[in-house]
Amino acid sequence: MTTVRAGNFRLAFAGLIAGASGRILAELPAVVEWHRAVFFPWLSPKLQRAFGATVSTVGEVMALLLIGLTLGALLFYRTRGIATLAFAFGLLVFAFYGSWGLAYRYPALSGRLSPLRATAHSEEPADRLAELTERSAQLATRASSSPVSSAGPEADFLARINGGLRDGFARLPRSIEVTPVRGTVSGLVKLSRVSFAMSRLQLAGYYFPWTGEAQINAEMPRTLWPRVGAHEQAHQRGFAREDEATVMGVLACLSSTDPAVFYSGALGLFAGFDRELGRVDAEARRQIRASLPRRVVDDLDNEAAFWKAHEGVAGVVSEKVNDTYLKAQGVSSGIASYSETTHLLMQAVETKATGLDLLLRVSEAASVLK
Repeated sequence: MTTVRAGNFRLAFAGLIAGASGRILAELPAVVEWHRAVFFPWLSPKLQRAFGATVSTVGEVMALLLIGLTLGALLFYRTRGIATLAFAFGLLVFAFYGSWGLAYRYPALSGRLSPLRATAHSEEPADRLAELTERSAQLATRASSSPVSSAGPEADFLARINGGLRDGFARLPRSIEVTPVRGTVSGLVKLSRVSFAMSRLQLAGYYFPWTGEAQINAEMPRTLWPRVGAHEQAHQRGFAREDEATVMGVLACLSSTDPAVFYSGALGLFAGFDRELGRVDAEARRQIRASLPRRVVDDLDNEAAFWKAHEGVAGVVSEKVNDTYLKAQGVSSGIASYSETTHLLMQAVETKATGLDLLLRVSEAASVLK
């Protein structure tokens, strides 16, 4: 009996060491740089060839099997099962850091974007924010007048999104990529099998690091599908931080030639500026929103109403878990990092290579001519 207990302890301890080793590697700059420049570009295309090309979500099936095995081990093997599970959990944690978790330590996107215009205050002036909000509203208005359609079977619309995002990501400048995976990452955006649960957990999408799959909530309004899918595909490209993935997703959508994908990106860009403007100048926000066409207003309201309808205890718990997870990965602001998107979007406008400033100016000129 003593020998069995000692074996169980060693097994559980080995799992603890494996998990801790993965976390320690994230604190070693040389390892992180090797992972960014060498290992991730080698691993990512292999994951996409193995799992990314399938329409079905492989990772969710694997997770379901793992849950079943966990329950079975606890039921039939008890103490030995706990030790085995502790070892398996440690290996999963190590595999998480090895496959993707170290990306949280990659160089920040802000360092590859142009700095904001110098101001006398720590925060961006409200007039600059109002200007960008107004110009992004004009862009959303112009995008809404295109032949945008998200109707039809889910599979057909999803295929359009994947084609449009492939085109959009290919057009992004190399200078803002975080890791040399350009042209090698082509995994499909997939609809989650557990979308009903994601809605109640207030989740629009998620990235499964062990298989490299980008999955989105099929229940949410289809205007969200392209930019949420682009956000998750940005994770595939090594952008682990949430604000960075959001900005890269918006830029990819706005670089796409597909009208529905472009429109979703325009809504995302406007929303990124609009939320922050509401905090600093509510009246300016109200005036800009009053200028939006009915279609844009309805789509934005529909998106907000969907999440409002699914608020509840599950969503609060999910938010707490996500906040803890992000802080554990070195994102000190936790879920607040989602709202830090505005600052990066303003930097993206200042960055000539993104073409975002030109795009906004064209929309502004078109609005004036109209």
